[in-house]
Amino acid sequence: MQQVTPSGNYLLLGLRSSESFAQAYDIALFRQAFLSAIQERLRPYGVARHDILVLDQVVLIGLTDCHLSTQFDKDLFLERVKAALCYEPVSCGSDKVLVNVVLAWVEASRDYPVCPAYLRSLASTIAFSELEPQLGEQTRNDMDLATRFFADMRDEKVALSFQPVVFVENPQQVLYYEVLLRWAGSDGCIEPVSCALLVQAIERLRCTERLDASVLWSVVQVLERHPDIHLACNISPLSLQYSPWWRLLISVLDKAPQLASRLTLEITETAAVFDQEAAASLLRMLRMSGCKLAIDDIGAGFNTLDLARQVRPHIIKIDKALVHQARDKDGIAVLNSWVHASRGIGQYVIAEGIETPLDFQLSVDAGVHAVQGYLIKPPCVQPPWEGAEPCCVRDSFNPSHTNFALNKYSSKDQEQR
Repeated sequence: MQQVTPSGNYLLLGLRSSESFAQAYDIALFRQAFLSAIQERLRPYGVARHDILVLDQVVLIGLTDCHLSTQFDKDLFLERVKAALCYEPVSCGSDKVLVNVVLAWVEASRDYPVCPAYLRSLASTIAFSELEPQLGEQTRNDMDLATRFFADMRDEKVALSFQPVVFVENPQQVLYYEVLLRWAGSDGCIEPVSCALLVQAIERLRCTERLDASVLWSVVQVLERHPDIHLACNISPLSLQYSPWWRLLISVLDKAPQLASRLTLEITETAAVFDQEAAASLLRMLRMSGCKLAIDDIGAGFNTLDLARQVRPHIIKIDKALVHQARDKDGIAVLNSWVHASRGIGQYVIAEGIETPLDFQLSVDAGVHAVQGYLIKPPCVQPPWEGAEPCCVRDSFNPSHTNFALNKYSSKDQEQR
């Protein structure tokens, strides 16, 4: 590597899930298609064919006349390049393959050709995506589902729905509304349906950051339009890596403390955290920016109280399975134990899955502060506050969607400089 990097600015590019792709597709055909896509999609950025060098695990891309002075500008550039590379699937014969790339900005000189830290970080991220390579059939099925979903997101068929979390002492008082996804285009359904199976497929493909960033930026826009509303947004544990989009979001939240204070990030339980120390560090930075943290679905799945003890979240949510098991007397002690342990960590403990008056009473007896579920109110795509219209998720990779927050604060930074 050091022998092929003269002075200049470069991008290091890695591909996630390449081992899964090798099992699912003709790997030689895919590699050629991927390289052609890089060449075509980066041409508007002044990248020529001779600027692209394919190495063992990464692609090195030379940047001509690209000199960015601030970390914000570099991160914004990386996100735009990633969007250009990943927005449209790569055509591999008759297959359409969504790719997820990892990018790093490198300033090299003859004395310091490539910073080893970038290589280690990139290698770690790529290794994370190869922890559990999927069987070829599973990858192809997941890919078909994910490509349909992101195409429907572009066509505004993926909606935000809202479900209230209310205090047990006063069910008319809303702590916040959890934002959930409803997919109108799923299997030809007329009514929007849950995206749970889709989220599982996207997690197996290691494409969670695109979904989480798209939903989160859409939620930020809702909070900007409605300054009295408090919202919570689900985040996959697989997205908890300190990548450019997180740095951009933190920069925006730092400059909008009133907005940040109305945003809660709920860390879901559907996958294991890859690097708990790195995840905890990122979550602490998000907390310092002013937003609130919640650990979701405690007592089921992959979430334990270990991460909660590290980050001291504002909220801990008890999984609905524990509530439903407590309908049998043998489950009451387990529910009470989890609630008691959670009260010692978070400011609020919330019971999910409240479907019957018994669920409500068992949760109150266990000591929760707030509840959520169909007994209280089901999710609804019509926002329950006055003057609001239904909201669609805006794909963060779509070049035709201008991100209000990034442009707003980027312009401020330029004025200050």
